[in-house]
Amino acid sequence: MRSMKNNLSLLQLVDSAFPTGAFAHSFGLETAFKENKLSGPKELYEWLQDYIRGSLIPTEGIAVFVSYQTIQKEIEINALPETVQEDLQRLDQKLTFSKKASESRDGTVKIGKRYLKIVHTLYPEAGLDQYAGWINERLCYGNPAIVHGWISAYLDIPCDQAIFTHLYTNVNNLLQSALRMAVIGQTDAQLILQRLYPLMDEEAEQIVHSSPGEKDLCNYAIVQETEAMRHETLYSRLFMS
Repeated sequence: MRSMKNNLSLLQLVDSAFPTGAFAHSFGLETAFKENKLSGPKELYEWLQDYIRGSLIPTEGIAVFVSYQTIQKEIEINALPETVQEDLQRLDQKLTFSKKASESRDGTVKIGKRYLKIVHTLYPEAGLDQYAGWINERLCYGNPAIVHGWISAYLDIPCDQAIFTHLYTNVNNLLQSALRMAVIGQTDAQLILQRLYPLMDEEAEQIVHSSPGEKDLCNYAIVQETEAMRHETLYSRLFMS
């Protein structure tokens, strides 16, 4: 019963209606659309595939794993050792500045803070008030990947599922953005998501298998990062980033 209850809790966290404010951000996708690089499902699928491999996996995917493993090792979540606190704070800082575009950095922080606030309200005993305290003390910024890894460990969700669902949420949010821009239709969005499942599942398993650390964080989605940088200069915009 505990496993079923925890899985239902995870479903709530990754539901598209979960109010993190992610719907307001496109992370370079809108630029690609306005510059006529996305004309339909094929181009969007390829864009998302590159974004997953070059940005999401080597940054946030690894961060979910590291934060998950860190919290899982601590029996008393409400009393993290100082060294563990410093490790998580440093992970947050590296994640924040892995976003080269200022809009993307600000957008991720906004989503992270919102996700943290709601999850802490739902699970006050999970110890996430410590993370909120570090943000208030300006020791870190706030990142949804760390929040997701933390709460997944607390809920005893398998690590590969924690990583996969974080990837899924990010990709689904971008697909919703593409729908608002009329790049694709509803059915196309579902077909693209279905095609991307094996990639996200494989990458999640690979992260768990390779057991990466904070030093393995990197970002080589150059095209998407450049598009995110150019977003603020667009003539008109639907999204904040």
